[in-house]
Amino acid sequence: MININPAKLLYSKRGNVIDEEYFGFIFLYDNFSLLKKIGQDNGAKFYLRSLSKPVQASIMQDFNVVEKLGLTQEEIAICCASHSGTNIHISLVRSILAKAGLDESFLLCPCATPLDIKDFDGIKKPIYHNCSAKHTLMLAISKLNSWDLKKYTDVDHPLQKLIYKRHIELSGASKAGISYDGCSTPVFALSMSEIAQMFFNLFKKCDFITNAMLNNPYILGGNDRLDTEIIELGEKNLVAKVGAGGFLLVYNIKEDKILIIKMSQNNNLPRRIVALNVLYEMGWIKENPAPEHFCNDVGKMVGDYVCNFSFL
Repeated sequence: MININPAKLLYSKRGNVIDEEYFGFIFLYDNFSLLKKIGQDNGAKFYLRSLSKPVQASIMQDFNVVEKLGLTQEEIAICCASHSGTNIHISLVRSILAKAGLDESFLLCPCATPLDIKDFDGIKKPIYHNCSAKHTLMLAISKLNSWDLKKYTDVDHPLQKLIYKRHIELSGASKAGISYDGCSTPVFALSMSEIAQMFFNLFKKCDFITNAMLNNPYILGGNDRLDTEIIELGEKNLVAKVGAGGFLLVYNIKEDKILIIKMSQNNNLPRRIVALNVLYEMGWIKENPAPEHFCNDVGKMVGDYVCNFSFL
C-alpha cells in the first residue's frame, strides 16, 4: 500500500481551543501537467465513487441513446447526477424509464430516503436513491442491446466492461482498481493525475455531457448541494461534480484547468468551506459564501472556521 500524507486543510476553534481538524488533498492541473498541490498522495489510487457518473454516462454516446430515446438535456444531466430526490429529479428518472420501456421495479439500487425530503412521501424506494438516474441509464443501454437487465450491476456485465474500458481509455491508465460502490455498481480507482486526464478528455470529447451539466446545475444536485452551488457561482464557466468519500472535481472551461479536492473525512461542510475558499482565492468565483463562524443549537456564535492553507 502506498503511503499518503494528507494535509490539514481546515480546523474549527472555540476561542483559542482547536475543536476539530479536517485533512485532505488539493490538486490543480492544466491539460499537460500538475500545477500545484497540497498534501502528498505519492501516486496513490483513489476510488472515484460518484465522480465517475459523467464518465459512465458517456457510454450513451456509443449507442446513440440520446437520439434513440429522445432524451432532453435535463435527462442527460440527471444521468450524471447525484440527485436530491425532489419531484423534478424523480420525474426525470421516471421519464427516462418510460422512454426505455421500463419501470422502477428494474432498479437494483438500494431503497433510500431522498437527500432532500421536501417532496418525500415517507416510503423509502430505490428511485429516491441519489444514484437512481445512473442505474436507469444503465438499464436503458442494456435494454437497447438486449443485455441481461437483472445483472447490469455485475462487474462482468457487458455494460460494466465497457465502462471500465472507458475509464482506461480516457485516463491513459494501464489498469484501475475495482470494487463496488454503495449503490451496488462497480467503482474504479485511479491516481489523481489519471483522474484529471480522464476528465480533460471527457469534457472535450463529450460536449453534450459538459453542456448538460453546465446548463442544469439544480438537476445535477439540488438545494444545498456543492456541485450545484459551484456551477451557479461559476457563471457558465465552471463544471463541478461531487463524489462520496470527500471528492470534488471542478473544470474551468476558459482556463482549461481542473481542480480536484479529496477530503480524508466524508463530511460535506468542511469540503464546502475548503472548496469555496480555494475557488475564491484563484478567482474562479467572485464571491465566497463559505461560513467563517459556527453557532450552537440556540443560535449563539461559539466558534470559527480557519483555513490552514493558501493556494495562491
